Amino acid sequence: MEKLADLPPTALITLGVTLAIIFAVRYLGLAAGEKTGPENKAPVAAVIVDPTALIKATAAVEEHTEAIRQQIKVGEEIAEHLKYLGVELDRIREEMRIRREIERAR
Repeated sequence: MEKLADLPPTALITLGVTLAIIFAVRYLGLAAGEKTGPENKAPVAAVIVDPTALIKATAAVEEHTEAIRQQIKVGEEIAEHLKYLGVELDRIREEMRIRREIERAR
């Protein structure tokens, strides 16, 4: 504390203003927190106590999961058909090549 008396007046004023701002912000923050505290507790408690939104969200996620499973199944079926189509196209190409070779040989 003896060292504070040795500081220049501008430093003391700056220190005082800074401390005043810190205490004012802290006091106003506490006052604002006390004003909004009880009003906001009831809606949060209602959300926690009432599980209907959670049940609806769970049902929606389950429906979405089932839709994704169906989409995966359809994709796998399409992949099988495309594989079969590719094999058939290879056979047709080979048959056309053989016919072309027969025509050249004549």
